[in-house]
Amino acid sequence: MKLFNTHFLRSLLPWLLLLMGLIVTGLASYFEKLEIERNDYRQFAFYCDEVRLKMEARLDTHKQILLSGAAMFDASDSVTRQEWQNFVQRLRSDEHFSGIQGLGFSLWVLPGQLAAHEAQIRAEGFPDYKVRPEGQREAYSSIIYLEPFSERNLRAFGYDMYSESVRRAAMEQARDTNKVALSGKVTLIQETNTEQQAGTLMYVPVYHKNQPVETVEQRRASIAGWVYSPFRMGDLLSKLMANVDEDNKMTHVHLRVYDGRTTEGEHLLYNSAEVSYVGSAQPIVLEITTSFNGTVWTLQFEHISNGLSGNDYSKIWLMQGAGSAISLLLFLLLRSYLNMRANAFKMAHQLTIQLSESEQRFRRLADSAPVMIWQSGTDKLCYYFNKVWLEFTGCTLEQEQGNQWAEHVHPDDYQRCLDTYLTAFDQRQAFTMEYRLHRHDGEYRWIIDNGVPCVGNDNTFFGYVGSCLDITERKQIEDKLANVYAELQQFTYISAHHLQEPARRLISFVRRLRLQLSDEQLGEDVKASLYFIEQSAARQSALVRDIQLYLAADQVRGKNEKVNVMEVIGNVLGQRIMLISETGAQVDYNDLPVVYMDRLRLKDVFSILLDNALGYRHPERAVQIRICGEVKAGRVIFRVIDNGMGIPEEYRERVFGVFERLQVSDNQNSTGIGLAIVRRIIESCGGSVTLQETPGGGTTVVFDLPG
Repeated sequence: MKLFNTHFLRSLLPWLLLLMGLIVTGLASYFEKLEIERNDYRQFAFYCDEVRLKMEARLDTHKQILLSGAAMFDASDSVTRQEWQNFVQRLRSDEHFSGIQGLGFSLWVLPGQLAAHEAQIRAEGFPDYKVRPEGQREAYSSIIYLEPFSERNLRAFGYDMYSESVRRAAMEQARDTNKVALSGKVTLIQETNTEQQAGTLMYVPVYHKNQPVETVEQRRASIAGWVYSPFRMGDLLSKLMANVDEDNKMTHVHLRVYDGRTTEGEHLLYNSAEVSYVGSAQPIVLEITTSFNGTVWTLQFEHISNGLSGNDYSKIWLMQGAGSAISLLLFLLLRSYLNMRANAFKMAHQLTIQLSESEQRFRRLADSAPVMIWQSGTDKLCYYFNKVWLEFTGCTLEQEQGNQWAEHVHPDDYQRCLDTYLTAFDQRQAFTMEYRLHRHDGEYRWIIDNGVPCVGNDNTFFGYVGSCLDITERKQIEDKLANVYAELQQFTYISAHHLQEPARRLISFVRRLRLQLSDEQLGEDVKASLYFIEQSAARQSALVRDIQLYLAADQVRGKNEKVNVMEVIGNVLGQRIMLISETGAQVDYNDLPVVYMDRLRLKDVFSILLDNALGYRHPERAVQIRICGEVKAGRVIFRVIDNGMGIPEEYRERVFGVFERLQVSDNQNSTGIGLAIVRRIIESCGGSVTLQETPGGGTTVVFDLPG
């Protein structure tokens, strides 16, 4: 009976192991699947937040346009129709600001002024003009200016937006708060029967000049009208979504925008696509809200997991296959082990003999190896050193055993060496360390020591085995290279200093000649030559300066500390006040986080980026530069956004090379090293820098620094 039970247990155990292996494999695959889906969701959420930020930025841009229009009315006693048309054409809103259906002005008309108002507009050349819809009301607002004054916009001429409740609520909010207001969902008067889109309107109040507007009652009494823009939501939010498949059939992320905090169909403002789900896969839905001066939109994102944009579960299939194979292998091994256990006692003596022979072979092999080899037991004490080690130290095996070998380690390396060994031993991990070891002739030699734990097939820990190589010559070469590099850097600094002096002298002599000689004495050829010499010397001076900056870009100048970025940018702009005034540039930067680095290199980064934005400006656009920053995971992510000439995508990596410039002009002092300096500084701080296209044209520089 006892023999039967033993045999039964021996037969059952492998099957239990196989079952446990399959269960563990299934659980591991399940948790891996959860992790893949969590990572996908995190990426999806980050993408959704990026779309939200773009949407808020677009609305903020339109807000600035309307404020500029209101400022025009504030600065003038009266704005004529032609002046309004010139103003809108100058803005070129149809080229640079997506989604604006028009830019207009709606006049506030009291009932007693209605007849005179209609007569005045008819006298301007619009004989059929009248305020619509007709009827008696407490007050009217009539659209009298709307540019471009053509096509769809002609339908809105004379329309009383104050007569419709949704528009009226937004107009009253703007009037009473003296702030920009955004209306709820409406159908624009400009819409036709084809390709209809939901609409919304943005309002900025305009008050009569020299009237008090401190209280709500004063604002209501002083209202003169509203500068406004109607938006077709499809046009406003187009091109915000990315990742379209090659056949352009569907995007992997769909966006719906709802007015308010509800997602009911009647509040739908925008739908990026009509979705047809593939198979039985359900989309991942994420809802976030965005607010604009009290108006809330709900953004509903759907992440479609289908054949075009699904998760990669290949790791799971590989894990299941490998786990099943390992479980089956363990099953076969265990069954084989149990079947052989009956013969274990017979084989014990033979295995003991083989083990002894194996140890002898190992020692013969170790003694013939060209490296120093050692072994330690589970008590952390060394019990074996091969012949090469003993010849190196000039000691016997008995003199080295235990911890006696450590007496040959250089005193400056002893504690570090011991800590490394003990830490790795306690954690059963391999280690590599370098230290100086006393040779038999009295010289300390640099040694690289690699130790690995010895573990049996049954995970029994036997101790450590290590091998050592003499790397003294390599260390000497490294020291020489370090000295050569230091000398080369010092030579470069000295050379740069001496190269600066001739350039300064050339510029000084040219200026002295101009002062001492009259225009008749100089002549046109001499003037041109002097200009060429001065420009060449200035370019050489700038080149030498930038080379110095590039060489020192990865070195801390001063000390690392918490630096106020706002203060640094203010100093940089103050040094360029003349250039900013000449170009009419507008630079916006607010509430930037502090960074932890040295102040001088941070100033170099923003100096170079702002010089590029001011120097490579678009000839047909007023220069606009915006600097923003946010903290993520202990890093500060900055964006320097301009509306300049831009950089084609195929050149955005190339321009970070030394002496790389896309546009070369005699009027530009660029040396082609600036962006290389920026990258070198940022990467030395553990960050990265990339270039992106600014929506509407221009370049956005994205980089991160330690917070």
